[in-house]
Amino acid sequence: MFFLFRVVITAVAVWLVSLMPLDVVVTGGNDTWWSRALVFVGVAAILVAVNMIVKPIVNLVTLPVRILTLGLFALIINWAMLMLASWLTSHLSFGTLEVGGFWKTLLAAFLISIITVMLGASKKKAKRRA
Repeated sequence: MFFLFRVVITAVAVWLVSLMPLDVVVTGGNDTWWSRALVFVGVAAILVAVNMIVKPIVNLVTLPVRILTLGLFALIINWAMLMLASWLTSHLSFGTLEVGGFWKTLLAAFLISIITVMLGASKKKAKRRA
């Protein structure tokens, strides 16, 4: 259930960032609106899987660098995870995540992180009220 929730939140974040002029483009699923939505969900599932499997290992390996940069290297790690997800989706047939240059992709990774945190926090607040 947690994975599905994170996938939906990340799909919304990727969709919002793809609407901005940041050279983040999701292609595929052009037949109907639901097939397009499923492409965003598929791309988000790959991004969440990369963040759940690869990112903890990278965080552990780069811990000294993150300490030296006071945590700013986490932006580069987020950029790398977005690039890895883009590379993985380029080998799939249902849809692809295409990203642009370094700075725009870095900003896109930062915005995806911020949007997912904001949407996840709103769910946690609603859960505490109930």
